[in-house]
Amino acid sequence: MKQKFLYLIIALWCLTACKEIPVAIPDGRVNDYALYDAQGGFHRLSTYNDSKAIVLFVQGNGCPIVRNALSDFHEIIDDYQSEGVTFFMINSNIQDNRIAIAKEATNFEFEVPVLYDDVQLVADALDITITAEAIILDPTSREIIYRGPLNNRLDYETQKSTPTETYLRDALDAIIANQRPVDKQEMTRGCRVTRQRTLEKDTLTFTQDIAPILTNHCVRCHIDGGVAPWSMTDYNKIVGWSAMIEQVMLSKRMPPWKADPAVGSFDNSFAIAEKDRRTLVRWIKDGMPYGEGDDPLKRLIPKEALIPETTMIPDTTIVLKKEIIPPTGIIDYRHQRIKFDLPEGKWLAGVTIVPGNAKVVHHATLASSSKPQLVVDRPERQWIDNLIAVVASGTSKSTIFPNNSGIYIDKDVELILQTHYTTTGREEEDVTKIHLYYHKEKPSKQYYSLGVFSDDFEIQPYEKATPAVAQDKITEDVYVHSIFPHMHFRGKQMKITATTPNGDVIDLISVPDFDFNWQLVYNYTEPIFLPKGTIIKATGVFNNSFQNPLNPDPSQEVTFGYQSSDEMFMGLVNYTVVGE
Repeated sequence: MKQKFLYLIIALWCLTACKEIPVAIPDGRVNDYALYDAQGGFHRLSTYNDSKAIVLFVQGNGCPIVRNALSDFHEIIDDYQSEGVTFFMINSNIQDNRIAIAKEATNFEFEVPVLYDDVQLVADALDITITAEAIILDPTSREIIYRGPLNNRLDYETQKSTPTETYLRDALDAIIANQRPVDKQEMTRGCRVTRQRTLEKDTLTFTQDIAPILTNHCVRCHIDGGVAPWSMTDYNKIVGWSAMIEQVMLSKRMPPWKADPAVGSFDNSFAIAEKDRRTLVRWIKDGMPYGEGDDPLKRLIPKEALIPETTMIPDTTIVLKKEIIPPTGIIDYRHQRIKFDLPEGKWLAGVTIVPGNAKVVHHATLASSSKPQLVVDRPERQWIDNLIAVVASGTSKSTIFPNNSGIYIDKDVELILQTHYTTTGREEEDVTKIHLYYHKEKPSKQYYSLGVFSDDFEIQPYEKATPAVAQDKITEDVYVHSIFPHMHFRGKQMKITATTPNGDVIDLISVPDFDFNWQLVYNYTEPIFLPKGTIIKATGVFNNSFQNPLNPDPSQEVTFGYQSSDEMFMGLVNYTVVGE
């Protein structure tokens, strides 16, 4: 009897005190779409699979019906967001752009982000032809379960004070009640959306239109010996993988260049233009015509020449110890220490890190035991402020310091290579080599790294958006040459800005779709000048929920640590000092 009473007390306590624990939802990334919003945010619809429904309201700048419908739309948002419905607007107009949409959003006080469908990939998939239309998507399958007007209040050049039909509300009420809504109402009144397909050339071919895109953006990884699991060797292979190519184009999972294209200019970019995404998807949907001539993919040069490396002859080559990688699992960072006994200190001109097995080397960092010199008033941080080089999958293996700059290493220096390995399904081996290049004379400038870093965060279980902030104030005029945003599995987004003493804000980089699998160093096309007194600030978000597909265990509280299962928050800035 006492035991039953105890169980009853526990049950009553849980009803009042226990938090609801989220549960995993079936993965629905097959039919997925991803778009930037007008403010530079990034939204992959599969990450909203815990919603009751996803509502897209088709927006267009200058459309009077959209503008007049906003009050109704905002009331619906206010009433149904708390019920678990996710709302967006979407702009598929070829005459609008992100800047103009952002201005319209400010002027008319939009309450939700506007997804920018600039090349109409989503418009094609959902057959968007008119603004002011509401489209409800199933949150896991992205199936259209309703489309039509918000209500019947508005018509061309006329409107009622109040609607007599509330189509979208009726549909959402049915969904919340676990019923199937009426899937389509009367014709939407709005402004027509001009479709790109009416303006394009009749036929796209593999030889003329598709192979050049694949060569420029994809083959660097999808080649024998590359990091990708399959090789783009010929037309037949592309046809066989075409359904997967279409999927990763629509969801923007590939190619894995993660920087927002509207922020910064980088000379090592392999980002694919949105128009090229559209070309690939349209060619696949049109039946994949081959065209004329030889297969361009069969004429590709060896992988070593696809990603440009230095032609410099190394002064020292270090062969590291063999690493054995297990078939599966998450691998803690491996460290190898390289001790030197040089006759004198040396100035490094550059480094090449050559993985012996590119399929398993996710990324590697090379640091020095030499004491770093900083342009900030704080103590230096080991591993954070003395990095020499970073290499990652799909990027150049060489780091050559720019503008006759270098890094000084002491004669008894110890170099530390930290490598993150990934598994392939079978046991693998890796023997990495490091090539060092020395300046013959002292360079005119020293090349530095500064880690704008924070360990002041606690990520709670199942938390979707834990913020993180880090900043440093520089004490010298500098030129920034490259930048490296770094987080671990829970990383969701990071933006790094520089605020000058006169208040100007420079956006250095924005990575709104951070992915731990792709740790990239972004090299600026031209160095960015930052004056003394500039505050470099990194802001970011961690996602510890089931909606983060990389998350190993959402039930765990996560804090700072160096292993992948821990978290880090760092924006590494590589710079030279002006006039040094």
